[in-house]
Amino acid sequence: MSDLSLLTGVYANVETYATLVDRVIEGLRQPAASGLGDERAKLANLLIDASTQGRTSRSREALILDSLLRDESGQQRIDLQALGQRLLSGTVDKTSQSQLEALAEQLEKERAEVASRLRGR
Repeated sequence: MSDLSLLTGVYANVETYATLVDRVIEGLRQPAASGLGDERAKLANLLIDASTQGRTSRSREALILDSLLRDESGQQRIDLQALGQRLLSGTVDKTSQSQLEALAEQLEKERAEVASRLRGR
């Protein structure tokens, strides 16, 4: 597999996750939105799976998301398990919203870095 193919695949994954997080954030900002919603449930389950690096569900997407959300020392910046559980239970407070926004920012940074590397090819 060429570097270009690999980077293109990473970019597509980052784009998918970023879009999902953005849609969930937007849904939480709409007071008329009630219920869990498919996207919120999908993100919640993905975060819970990512908290175990996809070992429980054998999810490649969870493993990739986990690797994207770790800091330079390899630590998770946010408790993904707890955030996912709060999204599932509907107990999303300001802290949870801040964490989602931090995830969105982190994914946007990743997207910009990968795009830069793609342009440099």
